[in-house]
Amino acid sequence: MAEELLLDVRGLEPPQPLEQALEASSRLAPGQRLRMIHHREPCLLYPLLEKRGFCRRTASVTDERFELLIWRKGDVAAEAEAEAVLG
Repeated sequence: MAEELLLDVRGLEPPQPLEQALEASSRLAPGQRLRMIHHREPCLLYPLLEKRGFCRRTASVTDERFELLIWRKGDVAAEAEAEAVLG
């Protein structure tokens, strides 16, 4: 089972959510994933994650709450659990 780290950036002003997500994702060890909770969809974050070797799944929980699961490319356990959680 992959370990999940939580990053809640709701209410933070740009660019803090993006910066915190990049910093937290850089610390992910094999088997870990990051769950990020945001008050809007962080579209600018997606290409930066891709460039750094991360995958992500995004779900719109409500109009004002998005959840992202972020994991390292090739981390099969984290990816399988992300797919199971957010499908």
